[in-house]
Amino acid sequence: MHGHWDTRGLAPSDAGEGVRAELSRVHLPWTLTECRPEPFGVRLAWQGLGDGTLVEYRGAPCAGHRRAREIRRTERAYAGLLLVLSGREHVRQGEGAVELRAGDLFLWDGTRPIDFCVPAPLHKLTLLVPRERLERSLGRGTPPWGRIATDTGNGALLAGHLAALGRLAGGLGASTAGLSVDFALDLLAGLVAPPATSGASGLRARAGALIDRHFDDPGLTPTRLASLLDVTPRYLHMAFSATGGTVAERIRARRLERLARDLADPRLAGRSVTMLALAAGFDDPAHASRAFRRATGTSPSAFRATALGRPHGPGGADEEEA
Repeated sequence: MHGHWDTRGLAPSDAGEGVRAELSRVHLPWTLTECRPEPFGVRLAWQGLGDGTLVEYRGAPCAGHRRAREIRRTERAYAGLLLVLSGREHVRQGEGAVELRAGDLFLWDGTRPIDFCVPAPLHKLTLLVPRERLERSLGRGTPPWGRIATDTGNGALLAGHLAALGRLAGGLGASTAGLSVDFALDLLAGLVAPPATSGASGLRARAGALIDRHFDDPGLTPTRLASLLDVTPRYLHMAFSATGGTVAERIRARRLERLARDLADPRLAGRSVTMLALAAGFDDPAHASRAFRRATGTSPSAFRATALGRPHGPGGADEEEA
């Protein structure tokens, strides 16, 4: 979805209603309590980015709101990340009322009433994303509703990223467009406090139990594990980062333990290293062999020969290395 619209060619008496109708169509439903398109005019441009939409507003002063009626008319719950490029805008949601100037960011909730007033010509960008996608990206953290500081850190990066999207979005391919929204949400997630230690500890315990039961499934990846635990991959990684390790390392360690045990088992001496690596959950025997050598300092075949008291080396290996 992409396009643009402006008030050129509309009669002055029709321009205000035209702005409201078009804004409600490509943005979210709004009621405009004031709109004076002349003499500045209003230009809207929009670009789909995966399941998000970037909307650009450039033009005349206006004011309006979203209340219960407009929220009921909205087909899906959205959040809006607003960046002022030039001009000023007054926004009120909940108890907070702020004046936004050039370079300011504001995250607003499309499921709650909101009022705005643009007292002078304004140029802004709004990235609309489904609210459930925002919540998944933040894990169990609370979205940082309201003004977002842009002088340092993730806020500064986020403002720069959104401004760049305003210039480049029309030329992005489908996969890159989706990644651009992922990056914005990752930066937002960085503004949210990490999970409490006790919560992280409990999550690691539950994750460890699942890994112990399912590590031999090649389809068990950090992303799949996060889905089984009903958390986001980022939240799961944060929980493990406190230990200095990663989820992938924990899964790989259990697979290597299983492989070492099976290599040393005389009852499995007739099975190749490749077969044992696959049974341990590795989907690439060559990768399993490299990981085993890094972990133990020796190859799977040499490890097996030593464990089973067999000769190993030139002319002595009983099988090809995986």
